[in-house]
Amino acid sequence: MDIAKQLMDLSPRKIINRTRRLFGAESNGIEACDSIENLLGLEQFNGLRKMSRFSHGMVEIGDTKIYFNDPTSLVGMLNEIFVRENYQFSSNSDQPYILDCGANIGIGVIYLKKRFPKSVIHAFEPEPVAFQFLKKNIEANKLDNVYVHNSAVWIENGEIEFFSDGSWGGGISEKPGSKLIKVPTIDINKFLDRHVDFLKMDIEGAESKVIPHLADLIKENVSRFFFEWHSMKDSKQDLGQILSMFGEAGFRYHIKEAAIRPTPFDYVPGGQMDSQLDVFLQRS
Repeated sequence: MDIAKQLMDLSPRKIINRTRRLFGAESNGIEACDSIENLLGLEQFNGLRKMSRFSHGMVEIGDTKIYFNDPTSLVGMLNEIFVRENYQFSSNSDQPYILDCGANIGIGVIYLKKRFPKSVIHAFEPEPVAFQFLKKNIEANKLDNVYVHNSAVWIENGEIEFFSDGSWGGGISEKPGSKLIKVPTIDINKFLDRHVDFLKMDIEGAESKVIPHLADLIKENVSRFFFEWHSMKDSKQDLGQILSMFGEAGFRYHIKEAAIRPTPFDYVPGGQMDSQLDVFLQRS
């Protein structure tokens, strides 16, 4: 079989998928695609484009049903997780232990559970509506060994004010025009007292306090750590210190833009955030 010939003229994503099939790699249940249009199909994609923000609905991708509370954030999350494949990793274990902090409606949980059906996942989501959709998507797709927590990941157990935007941008600090609610908080240190194959953290700015709080446990027990770093324009940027902390512990890092800034020098933020980066840390 001339594998090289089969891979000619394919896009990078198609090359990855074709190579996986050729070598018998396990499918994750929803094959990654070059684009959202190909993932959803034109009919569903065009239907989402016609919907207004914060509309509720459902899409089907193969045998997977995804219920959503906002079509715009749905498309963004599908792009991050199934097109860019931010959470893709290989494991020697078929039962990896995974922590998903900031699970939203569960797109990442679905991706990881399809890739590792025997995995054990703890998913944390404080926003009440998103949490209900998270539970609905787990139940609709019959995902076993997924434990959900309606709490914000924080530096202590308790309660805190949380802004809710009805989509994927809620967080622990106030935003203009946002709706403030009280949510329970959880210190996840007890979930980090064992080997963790993958820790994902997308907690909208709270990572600057939570990561240093959990650093020793992460350095001791976590193999792969993904976090989205949110730079608040009126706060000191601390990404350098975080990377140095883990670099000294033997982790290698890779960084990608989470929100594209074509001209960073001239970029004027419209809100509190002036930069968003995807940070990948892996024990060397």
